[in-house]
Amino acid sequence: MNPDDFVLFQNIALADAATGVQTSTVGEPSVANNGRQIFLSGNWYCTRSIDNGNSWQYVNPFNTLPTTAGGFCCDQVVLYDPSRDLFFWLLQYIQAPGGSNVLRVAVKRGPTLQNNASWYWWDFAPANVNAQWNLNWFDYPDLALTNDHLWLSSNVFNTAGQWQGASVLRLPLDALAAGTGFSYNFFNTTNNGSLRFTQGATDTMYFASHNNRSQVRLFRWADSSGTIFWNDIGVNTWSGGVYSAPGPDGRDWLGRADPRITGAWVGDGVVGLMWTANARGSRPFPHIRVARIDERTLGVIDQPDLWSSTGAWAYPAAAANCRGHVGISCFFGGGTWGSPAHIVGLWDDMAPGWSIRVARYSTNGPAGNAWGDYLSVRPHSPDALTWIASGYTIRGGTDRRDILPGYVHFGRRRDQGAVDRWENC
Repeated sequence: MNPDDFVLFQNIALADAATGVQTSTVGEPSVANNGRQIFLSGNWYCTRSIDNGNSWQYVNPFNTLPTTAGGFCCDQVVLYDPSRDLFFWLLQYIQAPGGSNVLRVAVKRGPTLQNNASWYWWDFAPANVNAQWNLNWFDYPDLALTNDHLWLSSNVFNTAGQWQGASVLRLPLDALAAGTGFSYNFFNTTNNGSLRFTQGATDTMYFASHNNRSQVRLFRWADSSGTIFWNDIGVNTWSGGVYSAPGPDGRDWLGRADPRITGAWVGDGVVGLMWTANARGSRPFPHIRVARIDERTLGVIDQPDLWSSTGAWAYPAAAANCRGHVGISCFFGGGTWGSPAHIVGLWDDMAPGWSIRVARYSTNGPAGNAWGDYLSVRPHSPDALTWIASGYTIRGGTDRRDILPGYVHFGRRRDQGAVDRWENC
């Protein structure tokens, strides 16, 4: 066995019992782990495994925690902090009648994922960061970590569904771990939306969004500072508009795709950004734009896009491991290729450019021409040498029961020892 082999150590399709049949092709799965304990959420479900993925138990996001605002709806993000041994579970709730919604940050300490008790939480409403947003609602949240903080971002919309701005909340990890009251910092902008955090940050969080189709705005906020800085960075011009990449069955899985930055990482002196761009020039299908930026100079290093003449790449997620190497999770499909496949990939010191593996193939496209909106990939905790990723496919039809969420543990053969550590313990 070669140490540079790209290996799928685990590649698990979740059965209906694990998801309560609450699946959707707008799946938005997120994943986190603490050794053998795995937590995976989707748009309408949550599930857990305490035996390294051998068995799964459905966790109902509608009633596992007490309801608030107008009740639970959809967007969730899960994350694990090995530095303080904390699981984070972010849930988005519906607007209350005549009021706003909330984002709930639930916390669980230690290896206690096997039960629904011992969660504690804080709720954040738009008015907590802007008194004039008392009737507005949060949507499209993101979570990430630095050494000392948990970072939460969200778009903000008014009652007419019009975008009003975006917010970043910086929450102290020590207080979250202690379960005590705390103060926190926040940042609002009405210029840049859908802010995406870098996964792998240490003492400084980077987050970004587009200014236009040839420039990104990269923000940086140090753990030790109250000041936010940003730089506008030019990238190769890309196209937006209406995306399309129907497969052989005529179903267009990119019917709701958009160019928001969905993948971002920082590691080994590089800040990386990824998003779905439309067909342009010699690239006949939508594809994943990539910009790698020097963390010191903030100059663009290169732009190693993922594109193909046979199908479309879309919905990238990314994270750096402890070496600063990058794992990605995304989809590829349409054109002459076929229905969308879940893909995982690497950028490391073992091979030039991107190394890519298919995790699972679909047999069908989505009945409603809808897919997305985001995936997740994390370093496998606590070793942080390999990666875990969330994804999904459709197999055997277009019913909800044919949608298969997936959990993938992947990396290089050289790190087999770190994988074996959790396999049979």
